[in-house]
Amino acid sequence: MPEALARIAEDRDWATLEALCDQHILAVEGELAARLLSVLNQVPDEELRARPRLMISWVSAYYAANQSDASELRPYLRHYTELGTRLAATMDIAGETSVATLVTVGTAAVIGLRMRGACAEAEELGQRLTTRAAQLSPLPGVDVVPRTGWLPMQRGLTRSLMDDFPAAIEFYRHAYEQAMVEPITAATALNATANLAMVFADLGHGAIARQWLDRMRGFASPSRRVQFLLTVGGTIAEGWDALDRYDEASLANCLEVTGDGTKQLEVWPFVAALVFAHGLYLGDPAMSLAHLGTLRLSHAPALVEQGTAVRVMRRAHVELLIATGQATRALRLIKEAGPQASWLALPAARLRLLNGEYEAVRAIASRISWDETTSRRDARQMLLLRAVAALRMGDKEEARRSVELVSHVRTPDEVLSLASLSPDDRDEVFRLAGFPLTDEAAQRLARARPVFPERVQLVELSNREQVVLTELGAGLTLAEVARKLVVSVNTVRTQVKSVYRKLGASSREDALMRAYELGAL
Repeated sequence: MPEALARIAEDRDWATLEALCDQHILAVEGELAARLLSVLNQVPDEELRARPRLMISWVSAYYAANQSDASELRPYLRHYTELGTRLAATMDIAGETSVATLVTVGTAAVIGLRMRGACAEAEELGQRLTTRAAQLSPLPGVDVVPRTGWLPMQRGLTRSLMDDFPAAIEFYRHAYEQAMVEPITAATALNATANLAMVFADLGHGAIARQWLDRMRGFASPSRRVQFLLTVGGTIAEGWDALDRYDEASLANCLEVTGDGTKQLEVWPFVAALVFAHGLYLGDPAMSLAHLGTLRLSHAPALVEQGTAVRVMRRAHVELLIATGQATRALRLIKEAGPQASWLALPAARLRLLNGEYEAVRAIASRISWDETTSRRDARQMLLLRAVAALRMGDKEEARRSVELVSHVRTPDEVLSLASLSPDDRDEVFRLAGFPLTDEAAQRLARARPVFPERVQLVELSNREQVVLTELGAGLTLAEVARKLVVSVNTVRTQVKSVYRKLGASSREDALMRAYELGAL
């Protein structure tokens, strides 16, 4: 490549330089990046304006040559996406005749939109780029697409962040299949396999995640500077595999690579999910609760309040509240999320079990356990909760059926689902049927600490009682509350008595203090 760069500079052959950058820009670093940057600095302004891909290559070459810390990506990504956004704003997608420019400039703009939290706009742009690229690809004389599969790869990431895993998996598979056509697109194949492993691991499909991890390991990273970005999804998948096996040392190694979720990575919600699961099962739930606030402040509100991030943050908040004995707060968050939040079904069932509502547990488990939106990890735990509830209701036959179903969705080295039960519940379930465990898994399970309390104090107010209590907290009198809710004073008085009874209070002050203490307000 150094010889090719020398010839290009001598001949001022900017078309060849553009093609060279398309193929090798991710691989250059160090001295080679400095040489490339030197040649790019010789390109006249009018040529740069006519060849926007060279502008983007200049940004990559600059940071590859001047940024020694490969893990500090924020300056590069900010410069790269800002340039892509400006270039895309002046690009006529419908009239663009270069597929290479569509992909290179367009995906930079897509990433820029995602990093601002505009995933819906990013997907709409991705669709427009895909449509135009499909129109151009069969035409004779159209240039070769750099990094084949890169566009569906980026659309897959957009869908991942939108919590649309079925669509994400389809795009990632498409990207992988396209990238396998040519060796120079190994970066795309590496990224796609890593993210497929990440999504399947998040869904609890450990065997499928491991298959994609094996494929990922078959590709070499183009360079050290992009290795982390391309493979972090695989590291997250390895972390989930370690957690499922309760392998604390391997999980710690993965988290050392991914960080604690505060890094400015696009896949930070997936990192956060693993970080909070580690805190819940193997760490300190109280410290993890505090880390929730840190994480929210580390990312823009638009990024925290969308798609996968919402699911991860709310699920973590609820489970950590239960683990620290704050059941009423957890219940309030579950109710606020509404019935459409199926990802809160497991903590909802656990709350009911800890509150002695065994029939409610059976109902939730029967409705959710095998739903297509429920992760295998959740399904295992849900079936075990149903078994425990059935045992406490004296229905050993149903408990045995639930335990038998668990055997279909766990492997002998899986520990997490069993560790989520209290030691007494685990012993009862083990007496029903033997769970195959490897020697190492049995040792790890024996060392597992209790994750959740044996019982919780749950105060559950009706919707109207919640409204009345809120208005009392705002300082309104009973008559004012009645007028605001368009009901009689006697109706409000009856609801207040019910609130007092549930909270164990005898006055407004006591009720409000108790409500804030329990998290009912």
